[in-house]
Amino acid sequence: MQTRRLLAGAGAAAAVALGLVGTPSAQAATDAAAVTCGNAYWPHTNDDPFGGRVSKSSPAAIHTGPYGDCTTVGHVSPGAWVEYDCYVTNDLGHTWTWVRDENNRSLGWIYDKYLDDGGSNFRCG
Repeated sequence: MQTRRLLAGAGAAAAVALGLVGTPSAQAATDAAAVTCGNAYWPHTNDDPFGGRVSKSSPAAIHTGPYGDCTTVGHVSPGAWVEYDCYVTNDLGHTWTWVRDENNRSLGWIYDKYLDDGGSNFRCG
């Protein structure tokens, strides 16, 4: 498992144990509706020489931005190989990786939980 994911998980567990994380509020719902989608808002470069497989049991959605509320532009089949460019952490603290297909065609953002190795290790920048 990747170090950044281990640290994030440990921090989240500590926050829950200490009572620092509450239930979702109306503000969180409002914030989710105001997400920024589109590649122009999330610049990235192809920094990662690696890739991985889709681990979700059903096709994984590809989005225009690193949020589930962003437009879905396609799906990748379970077990399919994708090439990684880099990852971002959205305002909700979730990491997403920009992926390409085996023919190096740019696809879009995929939620890292749907990738067998947790996604790219290279932060977009």
